[in-house]
Amino acid sequence: MVVLAYLALCLIWGTTYLVIKVALEGFPPFLLGAVRFAAAGVIFLPFMLRRKSTLPKTRGQWGYLILTGVLMLAGGNGLVNFAEQYLDSGLTALTVATSPTWSAILGALFFSSTERLDRWSVVGILLATAGVWVLHHDHLTFASAAWPGVAAALVCPIVWTFGSLIARKHGYGLSPVTIAAIQMLSGAAAFVVISLLVGESWRIAPSSRAFGALVYLTVLGSVIAFTAYAYVLSKIPAAKANTYTLVNPIIALVAGALILDEPVTPEVLPATALIIAGLVLLYLMRNRTPRAA
Repeated sequence: MVVLAYLALCLIWGTTYLVIKVALEGFPPFLLGAVRFAAAGVIFLPFMLRRKSTLPKTRGQWGYLILTGVLMLAGGNGLVNFAEQYLDSGLTALTVATSPTWSAILGALFFSSTERLDRWSVVGILLATAGVWVLHHDHLTFASAAWPGVAAALVCPIVWTFGSLIARKHGYGLSPVTIAAIQMLSGAAAFVVISLLVGESWRIAPSSRAFGALVYLTVLGSVIAFTAYAYVLSKIPAAKANTYTLVNPIIALVAGALILDEPVTPEVLPATALIIAGLVLLYLMRNRTPRAA
């Protein structure tokens, strides 16, 4: 059962990038996030209220969880939605996959007493960074029409990592369902505000294909995949469960090429090799068993 849940997690979250691309055919990016996470949050809400003992105990804890929802969903996922207006889904997934490098860097900066960077972790970060440069070196100027998407995809992992670090520090003792419901509802509210601020039109008439993509993102991408992730975390160590981050970009690249006919340019394969190699090295170094003195 654990293997099936893990495979479902990899497949669903690996294909969400492709499905976001389809959903954007009928929804503006921030309105898409608002509808997706509002619906998913409402689904989780009854389960959260049923576990009142795990609700946040202080205003500060409520505030931090709301902040993480804004950062991780409206910030992180919102930037993904925005980026895919300019980039193929597979390239976006590969760029966003570098979030573990930022987790290592920011973890060492803000949790220096427990998290440090050794030389091989630094090598892993440099390899992943080199891969991103190979992937986007032609788009790193304002002359490129794709530069807003590249900028959004590069900033996304940083924002997401800040949110996850805060959630890890201040979400202790709360059930995963409680955290998810608060984050999704607060993220949806932030999406609404951003959508209004940037002037997105809410007069939409999405096709059945775009609406189906929204349903996929809400039910499978947010509810089913999160439930599978929580189940996997309850059965195996987090280090093993989080190896899905190494699989997702590969699934996204293959799915984008096969289903949306996204081109595999000469830069994609070496960039993918560098990024995955860097992430694997970083994963091995950060999750190795400490040697006996």
